[in-house]
Amino acid sequence: MIASEPVFALLGRAVDAAALRQAVHTANIANVDAEGYQRLEVAFESELASPEMDSAELAQPHIVPAADTAVKLDQEMALMAKNAVQYQALIGAFERMTSLLRLAARDGREG
Repeated sequence: MIASEPVFALLGRAVDAAALRQAVHTANIANVDAEGYQRLEVAFESELASPEMDSAELAQPHIVPAADTAVKLDQEMALMAKNAVQYQALIGAFERMTSLLRLAARDGREG
């Protein structure tokens, strides 16, 4: 099964994290003027590098309060744009990997 492959599983989680991150940036921007709103961010990449991370388990992206609680509109927009580029790169990597698998499967049938 494709989902059991570690590379696909990690790519899938990274895509999930990027999608969640986009939603969090949107929420932060929408609440820029809301009094008492605490800026949010997505925790994912830092957990992948954690020495406590078991190699058999994959980190789950999740929302946490940001250390910097104030929403700065220009900074949030820049982070949102950066995330959009990362998301597109992840989708491109996923498409390339599935294309290679399709090619290998086709060669196996025709060869």
